Amino acid sequence: MNKKLLFTAAAIPVALIVPTVAGAAGANTVTVTGQNIVNETLKASIENLPANSIVKGYQWYYVDGSSDSTKKPISGATSATFIIPVEAAGKAVFVEATTTKDEKYKSEPRSIKELKLAITAPRIDSSSNYAVPGELVQVAGAIVTDVEGAKLQNSQITYSYQWFYKVGESFTIIEGATNNTYTIPKDALEKGMKDIIVKVKAKVGSSLVESDVSAVKSVSNEPSNSMIDEIKTLLITDNKYNVTSLESFKAKVTELESKYQALSTAAKANVTNYDVLKRAAADVDLISKLNEKVDKVNEVNEKDLSKYLKEIEEAYDKFDLLQRSLDLNDALYNSIKTILKDPTDIDEFKEVRRLNQAIVELLTYENSFVKYVPTSKESLQAAVETIEKDIAKLSQNYRATVQNQTILSDAKSDIKKVEQFIKLFDKLSQNDSPSKQVTTAKSIRTSYEKLTYKQLQLVPAKYMNTLLQAENAENSQIDRLNIEIDNYVGDVEDSYPIDPSVTTWQSHVNNVNRIINEYKGLTKNSAAKIVGYDSMVTLQKDFKAADKIIKDMDAYKKLSVTPGVAESKLKTNYTNVLKAYNKLTNLQQSLVYNANDFLLNPPTITVDLNGKEPADKAAALALKAEVDKLADVTKYTFAQFESAVNAATTKYKNLSSAGRKYVTNYYLLTAASKDLSGVKSFHKKVQTAREVTDATKQAKKIQTVQTAYAKLPANQQHLAKQQYEDLLNNRLEDGNTPDITKLNNEIAIIVSNDTYTVSMERIKELSTQYNKLSSSDKKRVSNAAILTTAVSDVKKVESFMKTYEKSFNSNPSTVIKAFDKLTSKQMSLVSPEIRQSIIDKNQGQQQSNEVALKLVESINLLLVNGEYIDDLETKVKEIRTAYDGLSSSEKSVVKNYSKLTQAESDLKKVAEVHALYVPATDDNATARKAWQTAYGKLSKKLEILYKKMYENDL
Repeated sequence: MNKKLLFTAAAIPVALIVPTVAGAAGANTVTVTGQNIVNETLKASIENLPANSIVKGYQWYYVDGSSDSTKKPISGATSATFIIPVEAAGKAVFVEATTTKDEKYKSEPRSIKELKLAITAPRIDSSSNYAVPGELVQVAGAIVTDVEGAKLQNSQITYSYQWFYKVGESFTIIEGATNNTYTIPKDALEKGMKDIIVKVKAKVGSSLVESDVSAVKSVSNEPSNSMIDEIKTLLITDNKYNVTSLESFKAKVTELESKYQALSTAAKANVTNYDVLKRAAADVDLISKLNEKVDKVNEVNEKDLSKYLKEIEEAYDKFDLLQRSLDLNDALYNSIKTILKDPTDIDEFKEVRRLNQAIVELLTYENSFVKYVPTSKESLQAAVETIEKDIAKLSQNYRATVQNQTILSDAKSDIKKVEQFIKLFDKLSQNDSPSKQVTTAKSIRTSYEKLTYKQLQLVPAKYMNTLLQAENAENSQIDRLNIEIDNYVGDVEDSYPIDPSVTTWQSHVNNVNRIINEYKGLTKNSAAKIVGYDSMVTLQKDFKAADKIIKDMDAYKKLSVTPGVAESKLKTNYTNVLKAYNKLTNLQQSLVYNANDFLLNPPTITVDLNGKEPADKAAALALKAEVDKLADVTKYTFAQFESAVNAATTKYKNLSSAGRKYVTNYYLLTAASKDLSGVKSFHKKVQTAREVTDATKQAKKIQTVQTAYAKLPANQQHLAKQQYEDLLNNRLEDGNTPDITKLNNEIAIIVSNDTYTVSMERIKELSTQYNKLSSSDKKRVSNAAILTTAVSDVKKVESFMKTYEKSFNSNPSTVIKAFDKLTSKQMSLVSPEIRQSIIDKNQGQQQSNEVALKLVESINLLLVNGEYIDDLETKVKEIRTAYDGLSSSEKSVVKNYSKLTQAESDLKKVAEVHALYVPATDDNATARKAWQTAYGKLSKKLEILYKKMYENDL
């Protein structure tokens, strides 16, 4: 039902009695224009109203007949225009206008024409001339119009439907089928529903109209059945298409696919063999694309051809019997066989054997070491590239049979590593400072020592010469520094072998500073070759100490000639400078070039006792003379000096106070007493060292004594020298005292020409000796880096030997690989006997295994142009027996072993299909079908094999 109409009707009041307007001026003065037909527009005109009237509103009314005594306002009709609704059909209407003065004017009633409906006969729309079971059919046509000319809107028309089906010669209603669509039951034909019609009723307002029945629509599977029958024509049997040419078959498949797609969903669902059509389309596409691929084989690059051909072969091999039936007369199959045809096996095997020999001949063996026959990386690379190009020319079947290809890959890897090593020399320049050259050379040497023996032989000699020059870049500097240092501190005992003066002083200081700075700029190994550096550092310090005294003496000298300086001040200054001078060591004093001038010019001291001379003046003056002698300690032994100092001290104490003033050099006696005390303290250290009975412990004590002696002032060093030297000359002998020079030299000779000249045990012994050294002694071993590397190499070789002992007999390949990773020096630590055994084993594995190679040939001959040979089963059994008799290393040569297992698998598949075979009889159709299905799934290769083995089945 039309909801809009219902809403409009409901909005009209049931009854509204409007009293007649009394005294309304100009009644019936509103005019109305427009057609009196449903859906037309009526318009109120106020042209006849009194002048200056202002209308404020309108209202349209229904009236009974022509009288307006009873009128009903039309809900919502309050404008000057009025669209005639459906419910107004057959009724009279008028309009009333109200002015702002509430004066009302109305029109004459107008009668609206009745609706006179008409409807065309409906029709049933379907996907074809038939209604297919399961299909949704729909009513079409049934167009409703008004005879009087009303322009009806769809929203104003309410339809109802009824579907019927034929029973006998009559039609009966279909229960519940009252919509404009109807889904044909899937079992309609089974239930006898073969013809259907439909009838339509239409309602507009209160007007009704009923259509004639539609034309009969037959229910049938005819579209699906025809499609099924046409698809059946695509096949001759389940394993063979009905094809005369691929093009015509493809056109037929395309045509049927178009027809199928034009069917309704229900009709498509009834095409029970559509999968045949779908597969046919897919198979046509597959074989068409493979044909295109074969046609383009000449356009493929040489490097991609092998992969391209393999893809073609694998694609065709996946086709089953049904798919292959599209390959008329095996045209595609024969084309593929032609492009896949292998070269003559005999020629290929000759080439394989030649290449095997060429690869082996890349290596030679010398003194239990392996090296390349080509002596440069360029010639080796050329040889490898030539062999690889020849391998690439072989057919796919025979490339894998070329043995010892690891030699080629190792050679390429060795070439690459040598190139990387040579590249390191780009960082080395003769324009660099010696220390930078040495540092860079050290890095290059580290990389060099990681090269294997084979790799080392490929390094051009010029690079090694360059490396040696860079490593020795500091040698001339080292030699010069050692000479200069020796000139300053060589054979130093009590004085430095130089005689500085006021004019040469600064140049000596500058030289010492320069030498020390140059030393600091040396690399660690080069610095270790400098002799006497510590003494130079001491000399630098001694220059500073002496420089202060020299300046103090110069200051005294200036003070001594300065007029008006008091004797007491001069004496104090002299005494202080002298004390400072006496605190210097012998070596420091030897640098004070103005010492004699100072010592020979002491201040003159006047003794003033106001004319009174003490009775002991003569004794005092005599004591003064004795004290003067104490200034030169070189005239005394320690005992003599001790006796003289004690005697002088006693005499001084016995003098009167006045007499003591005449001993003007008493400061010398005081200094002598301090020297005596210092030497006695030093003697105690000497005695402590003497009393140690353990040589090693005594050596440490003596080091302490030596340090203390070096710090003694010059006078004390002289007085203590006798006992000091006696201690050194009579120290306990230690048989285990390390000979650093000897150890350093022994380490230097453990390597020669990139190989070790000693055993691992000897390296361990040297390492033990080195580890026992003190930290200071270790610094003196300039070849320590050689020993450290050697110890590391020993550990790696020991690890290798464990692998050798564990796996050489059971798994020699593992040992050979581990041996090849050793550096040249590491290999030299392996005994010649073991090296030779590894080489022999490796050579044995490299030799062409004729038995295995012939087996490879036999396996390749199982297939000829993609088809198995006759009597395949017997030949496969023979090859299997021979293969199982090979050793593990020989089996590794048979690179095409997978072809043997594939042949065995294919024999099994064919035998399994044959096991399903039954002859064609009436009572075994199911079993026969199972065999045919299995047979149809065989590839072309297996189909041919089946025919050879079980020709009676076919």
